[in-house]
Amino acid sequence: MSITIKQQVIAKHLEQDIIEYQLISANGFQVNFLNYGGIISGIYTHDAQGKLDNVVLSRNEFDPENPGHWGAITGRIAGRIVGAKFELEGQEYQLNDNKLGNNLHGGPGGIDKQIWQVTLLADGAELSHLSPDGTAKFPANVHFKVRYQITQDNRLSISYSATCDRTTIINLTNHSYFDLSAGKNALGMELEVPAAQYGEIDATGCVTGKLSSVAGTPFDFRKKKTLGQDIFAKHTQLELANQGYDHPFVLDNTQPIRLFDPLSGRTLEITTDEPCCVVYSANFTTPKHIAVCLETQRMPNAINWPEFRESVIFSPDKAYHSQTHWQFGVK
Repeated sequence: MSITIKQQVIAKHLEQDIIEYQLISANGFQVNFLNYGGIISGIYTHDAQGKLDNVVLSRNEFDPENPGHWGAITGRIAGRIVGAKFELEGQEYQLNDNKLGNNLHGGPGGIDKQIWQVTLLADGAELSHLSPDGTAKFPANVHFKVRYQITQDNRLSISYSATCDRTTIINLTNHSYFDLSAGKNALGMELEVPAAQYGEIDATGCVTGKLSSVAGTPFDFRKKKTLGQDIFAKHTQLELANQGYDHPFVLDNTQPIRLFDPLSGRTLEITTDEPCCVVYSANFTTPKHIAVCLETQRMPNAINWPEFRESVIFSPDKAYHSQTHWQFGVK
């Protein structure tokens, strides 16, 4: 398979090189990522007329703070942990509060703010990072590995794994912001999410522990509709998210998540072994609603939600694994 891999130093951080890697297929499909936080800094794919554009939000210059977690591997726990605390094996852990009383995406010092080791593969790269016990106040030494692998038919596969030396909690995702129109039509993109239920949130953005039916609500994406069709509707859940979507959807994994831009003809199909997808419509960017995140993961705040608690608990005898595929195309 003919995959070209290039790399260049783009910045220095804490006296270490920040390297951008480029995975390039023979047909021009290209995925760029950094050794910092595994940030996906570009996905270049053709439109129906053959024009190549970057279809994810990316920064012009390296920013170690990376507000909004653009493109990053988020964790150790993706999403919010209510009250920034949890109980595990009889011990309570108080985490860093970095979002309205909650712990968001692992808090300050999360794995999205670390420099990862990169090993090149024939069709991509494997990123690895050892997160020591007590990092960001989480228990256990955890060895994370994430693989980015591309194909000639415009697919990016993301494979996550982690092993730990004692019981801990893990929930990873990638936080890329998709705009298949490359800046022209974000709210005009058509989204289809095979989910009959979504998780409600409170005023802090954290899930409440209540699942609701999407039927008859702005949250029904079982048949494709534009992101903008219902986003400005008067609905408490949209208003709590700063007028937009920032909610977990419980997936029916027999069907892919689909995103389509009618202007460019670009398509994205997402398949995953994860039970949820957080749909976030960039409600806190400036300007708002310039892209959409489709974050495949376990249920947010699962550790404090009895129904989902076990899905994020891992131990030396239970390793963490997850896989998501992003298939790009045109129609």
